[in-house]
Amino acid sequence: MGYFVRLILKMNDLFNIKRILPSPFNFTGSKYKLMPVLKSFIPDDYKCVYDLFCGGGSFFINSGISTVYANDIIKPLIEFYLFLQNNEWGKVIEQIYSHNIDKNQNEYNELRNRFNQNKNCIDFYILCCSCTNNMMRFNKKFEFNQTWGNRHFNKNIENKLCGYHNCIFNNTNYHFANISFEKAVIDQDKCLVYLDPPYLITEAGYNCYWSLDLEKQLYNYLDKLHSDNIKFLMSNVLFHKGKNNPFYDRIKKYDIINIKGNYNKVSRAGQSDSQEIVVKNY
Repeated sequence: MGYFVRLILKMNDLFNIKRILPSPFNFTGSKYKLMPVLKSFIPDDYKCVYDLFCGGGSFFINSGISTVYANDIIKPLIEFYLFLQNNEWGKVIEQIYSHNIDKNQNEYNELRNRFNQNKNCIDFYILCCSCTNNMMRFNKKFEFNQTWGNRHFNKNIENKLCGYHNCIFNNTNYHFANISFEKAVIDQDKCLVYLDPPYLITEAGYNCYWSLDLEKQLYNYLDKLHSDNIKFLMSNVLFHKGKNNPFYDRIKKYDIINIKGNYNKVSRAGQSDSQEIVVKNY
């Protein structure tokens, strides 16, 4: 496949962002606003998707693909999705409010200590709802270490969670896994693989597990998918705050699409300190 960079123009004219379900998680790099663009790249006849870094779930929930394999290395996140899948809404909301805390720093610290000892998925979710900017952060031991955010689970978040629950509950077409991305075996015909890995040259609080070696494995995995005639779509960046993607040579043989940070129009070179891209092999 030849190398070229294509430009995406007036994407908001193609899709209505109001059709996209917002995530009950607040992830750095959430693809909520980018979903209209990403959906335009999904082949019409594909009925299966592997979302290997599913995070807050914006892609797999809103992809429109019927069969979903959602994976993430953050175990309590996957356990929380399984909790939504296996419990009626009344049970979900009862458990959430039984673990919820007031806007109280001492209660938050106690909850964080408890989670780091027992890794309960509901405690994890309440921490995400209560921490600074609702942005999860871990240390090298995978302990939650984000600071108190003077916030908690509320009706606005409840509405978002209900939207996800309506999609996931008792839906046997949703499959959840907690493995490293390179261990995923794609065994379905006409299955799209979507990858939204931690961006090596940016910073996010949940990136503690990412490394240069894993980044190298990522590009090896992309090449293997391509050699196996499996379509992939990957989100990443070309440059960010003076840093260039050191693996640009590994992706330039594929189709690279420049997306502006606000996802509304093209970002031309020199106009931004960050250039987000989508890379695909089809």
